[in-house]
Amino acid sequence: MRTLRSLKMQLYRMFVSPIPVVCVLMIFALCCVTNVYSDPESGKGYSVATMLLSGDIVQFVADNQVVRENVVRSAMSSWLIMFAPVICVLPFVKSVSAEKSSLKRFEMHRCGKGVFAVTRLLAGMLTSAAILCVGYGLFIALAFGVFPSAAEVDKNIVRAALHEMSTAGFYFSRLAGAFLMGAVCALPAYMISVFSSNKYMMTCIPFMFLHFYNIFIGRLSKSISLEGRKRLQLFSLSGIFKAFESSAELYVILTVIMLSVISAIIAVTVLHRRCDCCE
Repeated sequence: MRTLRSLKMQLYRMFVSPIPVVCVLMIFALCCVTNVYSDPESGKGYSVATMLLSGDIVQFVADNQVVRENVVRSAMSSWLIMFAPVICVLPFVKSVSAEKSSLKRFEMHRCGKGVFAVTRLLAGMLTSAAILCVGYGLFIALAFGVFPSAAEVDKNIVRAALHEMSTAGFYFSRLAGAFLMGAVCALPAYMISVFSSNKYMMTCIPFMFLHFYNIFIGRLSKSISLEGRKRLQLFSLSGIFKAFESSAELYVILTVIMLSVISAIIAVTVLHRRCDCCE
């Protein structure tokens, strides 16, 4: 009962402001400005926004065989993966940085430091995951209204576009991957919040950490074998979606759970050892 009450309070503080709505719209906007198609002859990249502004998008799509599945897949890359760790955690950062010391101490005393740490972690992960999932879902809805499916264009490219999944399974995997990715993005910010409630530290340090982590994984994968490269890429943020396409989603889910448990253990340990409520 204490856990549910504390979780409800944490979620309320993160969703009560208009910031989550703004973050969802920012995720949607990033999907729209990310290049989702490249002209094989000129090498020029096109985003959904560029296509919509080009005039006759129906003719453009027909001439270049742009299909919905490839657009949805390509949108979850580049700018979105770079800035999602910042955008998705803004409600969490605002809630933690604006929290008064007296209220924080009262909450810890009422529900216990362990419950407080765990519910804050769950609330942060759920909020971040929901923002990325909803924003990406809005883009998928736009793609449904603008682009034809691979089956409508050329049945020969259906297998490549869907990666041998059913149509429903493909879109479910994209949304599930976005949910898990959003949850992972919240973990670094949460770990910083255990030691400091400074909003700049909770925003910038996780952003730099995840950015350089993805660069490290990308460069390391170039120096190993093809089979090892495929396995290593599963540990990047974009690798979450590759795991679903290669039927390795169970490993990703277990990894996210393991990282969450480790984060919770560290947070509970730190809170029990400190007397200043990590202010």
